[in-house]
Amino acid sequence: MKPINIKEKRTKQVRSIYIKLRQIYKQQRALGYYKLENPIRHGWYKELIITENVDRYKNKKAILEVYKKLEKQFWGRNKEEATKYWLAQVSKNLIYKDLPTISHKSFNKLSDKAKKLCVVYKFKDHNKKTRIRFYVKIPKGAYRIRFKRAFVTHRQRIDPKLEQEVDLLHQQLNKNGFYEEHHKNWGFKDWNNPIQENRKQSKNKLRQFKNVSINEIIKE
Repeated sequence: MKPINIKEKRTKQVRSIYIKLRQIYKQQRALGYYKLENPIRHGWYKELIITENVDRYKNKKAILEVYKKLEKQFWGRNKEEATKYWLAQVSKNLIYKDLPTISHKSFNKLSDKAKKLCVVYKFKDHNKKTRIRFYVKIPKGAYRIRFKRAFVTHRQRIDPKLEQEVDLLHQQLNKNGFYEEHHKNWGFKDWNNPIQENRKQSKNKLRQFKNVSINEIIKE
């Protein structure tokens, strides 16, 4: 048998770290949440709600069915940020008369009556690929958009030992050789990893000097 070369060995080691991380994340999710005695005030929601006026419409059932499929809430630390995330959907998937649109997959799950409230349209995403979504025609009097205070009502249970294991595994992924393999082959981005973030910031700073001569830098 041929001996396993360093690159192949490292690839297997990185893969085993991923497997361990997935197992730990599964254990962490299984810990569940506990309810806070006193909810903590935390930002705002900009949300779409159905009003009592919906009772006036004969197709109330279809309206409520479509409403359940919509992405109705967007959170922000303040009202301005919540609005920012709401408006981001305008450029991403388009919004019709302030109503979020639904995907083709969600549309297919609707009843025939609910489908009559939807109008298909095509658009190009950021990759210039043609996508299909659906406008939703809910009567203006049946809904309104409002801001709502957001609260943290539950906290996730934490096991310090599991947290420590995750940190140690991330440290391994940032070792020389492992770091390159980690990002080259899988494109795995851990935005909460401070070591990776520092490397990214350093690269960005160095790019600023790409078109600057050495003499200019010395003068400064």
